[in-house]
Amino acid sequence: MKKTIFLVLCTMAVAIWHGCKSEEETLSGSIYGVVTDKATGEPISAAGVELSPSGYHTVTGTEGQFEFRELTPGSYTLLVTKTGYLDYLSRAIEVAPSQAAKGDVQIEQLPPALKVVDDNRQEISELDYGSAEADVARSFNIFNDGAETLEWQITKTADWITEISKEEGVLKPGATQSLVMIIDRTLLKEGVNSTTVHILSNNGSKQLTVKAVNGPVSATLNTLAVTNLKTTSAIFNGEILTEGSPSYSERGFVYSLSTMPTLETTIRKITSLVTKENKYSANVSGLQKGQTYYVRAYAINSGKAAYSTNEISFTPDAVLPVVSTYEIKEKRIGDGMASFGGNIMDAGDPSYTERGFVYGTMHNPMVDSDTKVAVSGPGIGEYSTNITGLSMGVIYYVRAYATNEKGTSYGEEVILDMTPVMPEVLTGEFEFKSGGTVIFNGSITNIGDPAYTERGFVYGTMLVPALDNSATKVVAEGTIAGAFNAEISNLAEDGTYNVRAYAITPVGIVYGEIKTIDSEMRQYYALPTFMHDGHVYRVYPELGSSMKWSQARDACENLTFGGYNDWILPTKEILNSMYIAKNSIGGFRDSRYWSSTTRSVNNILYAWYQNFHDGVQAYSSSGYDQAWVRPVRLEE
Repeated sequence: MKKTIFLVLCTMAVAIWHGCKSEEETLSGSIYGVVTDKATGEPISAAGVELSPSGYHTVTGTEGQFEFRELTPGSYTLLVTKTGYLDYLSRAIEVAPSQAAKGDVQIEQLPPALKVVDDNRQEISELDYGSAEADVARSFNIFNDGAETLEWQITKTADWITEISKEEGVLKPGATQSLVMIIDRTLLKEGVNSTTVHILSNNGSKQLTVKAVNGPVSATLNTLAVTNLKTTSAIFNGEILTEGSPSYSERGFVYSLSTMPTLETTIRKITSLVTKENKYSANVSGLQKGQTYYVRAYAINSGKAAYSTNEISFTPDAVLPVVSTYEIKEKRIGDGMASFGGNIMDAGDPSYTERGFVYGTMHNPMVDSDTKVAVSGPGIGEYSTNITGLSMGVIYYVRAYATNEKGTSYGEEVILDMTPVMPEVLTGEFEFKSGGTVIFNGSITNIGDPAYTERGFVYGTMLVPALDNSATKVVAEGTIAGAFNAEISNLAEDGTYNVRAYAITPVGIVYGEIKTIDSEMRQYYALPTFMHDGHVYRVYPELGSSMKWSQARDACENLTFGGYNDWILPTKEILNSMYIAKNSIGGFRDSRYWSSTTRSVNNILYAWYQNFHDGVQAYSSSGYDQAWVRPVRLEE
């Protein structure tokens, strides 16, 4: 495909044409429109739009818009090209005198075929000639990435692009065409020159941005907010937006008492080290408190200074200290004492002259309305003090503070709760000794604040024994945390008693849970015990008369005594341990006693027994023979 683009200007023909037309017919019109993607409807920027027959050419804006003005009335067509899209030739658009004709266009995206690549077959979209005077040539390649032959053509509009080694051609699939583009630097405008070269084909198009710099290009900058502003010092902050060409060699800040300072009007030039980081800062000192200053970032390349288009104004002033309040680390409610802690993280400017704590019974206590306690010491860091005379039962609000000529700053508010903490009292299990003696057990897991002054037990036949009723009190020595006990020997054998531990504090009495002792429980703990395989077993008295094995098993399983229903018929191993300890256990006959161990012979069930006369173990018919029974229970 070969496209020929030309513009014929014929003065004589135009003059004759005008002579034949009326004034209304010679009034100019225009064409405007928007180029969008046919599939998505999104506007397409940087698309080439060529008007025929005039030969005028333009590029769409960021919203896909284009316009041709001062057109002679008549019929026109639009040729729209865009890299990666099918070329589009519009229908005829009629332009009337003094009228604007609308010519919106939708173009269709192409699968990739035409590519503009470097020598490594990487796609490129820009050729940058830089600013060197001798740098006038750049190479690039056209590559056919499709399956069909590609006919291509290059069009350019900039006069400073003087030569392209080849402007049209044909490429077979997979083939590459190397090209060289030459520019004439004498035709460049001062600064950055940029144009677009269009590469058209029968299977898509590409655009190549061509840039060249004539002479130095200044850097562009932005001045950021001033930070760490104090009485006589501050930190200036700036940002390099573009480095310029050649790249800048110096950067920094200028400031003065008047707006838009320069190197010529600055009070002092503040330089900053040149690094790869675009953002940079610099400290400035010697400022005057209360004076308003103006600051701008600057950079120098090729001996020429560039400044940010914006400036920041600031006024140095005193800076409050920065202080924090620690949570209350220690308090003794009974003594009315607590330890306050704080931290000076920034001494302020000028440095604080007083620091300490302020507290009261209302939120956000202030130094001029609540209790203030100053703590001597300079500089930053932690500080603390002990406060006494605090009232029990009161909730206080505490803040650390620091004061300089700017004023007073406060740390976070913390709560000091002086509500008394009652001790934690537990009533333990009972221990039973011979002769009806019972040991009461209790423990104090937290002595409380204020600490308890007396501990012990109260007991009696009433449901809720207490110190203020007819219950009996037993005092246990000690005022520390831990276990305590008392030995009681005057309980009635058949009585039921309720018991609980207690602790007395300056602000009240605390009781443990109620434990009950009844006569059956005392009888239970009076039963004998023995050891078997490292465990303690308790032995029940002999059950009635001798009985068959199944009766013995059921009697043990149904037994409830001492509040326990897990009594068992002993195994033959446990029964043997009982035989060994029969004298200490007592109450045995010189006769047979059943065990729970069985065996089956010819489908007949036999049970083991032990003769407590001679210790012999044997088995006997469970359904016919009889023996005596002593239930046992695992104690621990």
